[in-house]
Amino acid sequence: MTRLLLAVLVPSSPGSVPPSQISATASGLVFSRVTKTFNGTVTIKNIGASALDGPFQVVLTSLTDGVTLVNATNTFAGMPYLTVPTTTSLAPGQSASVAVRLSDPSNSTINFTPVIYSGSFN
Repeated sequence: MTRLLLAVLVPSSPGSVPPSQISATASGLVFSRVTKTFNGTVTIKNIGASALDGPFQVVLTSLTDGVTLVNATNTFAGMPYLTVPTTTSLAPGQSASVAVRLSDPSNSTINFTPVIYSGSFN
């Protein structure tokens, strides 16, 4: 069973990377019968003219009610986020991906809006 995630440009907000500099694309999801999770990736890409400094955090806003981000790094403002691994900066045109594992016990359509932050939440 394949589920699709909402793939959008990230909205601008305080502390986030502006959508004129970065995009986020979510892959389709594949259900694992072993882990009972829906698995995919979120890929971020520097679409600006200058390098962006990391680390990068992908905050899942507007996540469908009842759906849980199983591999969340932590939460920020009550929303789960993932840290993009081993990426300290993104040159123009460069991209990086992070794995997404979601639990959806009610088998509803999974949607979220990724908002990208640079820097650490710690």
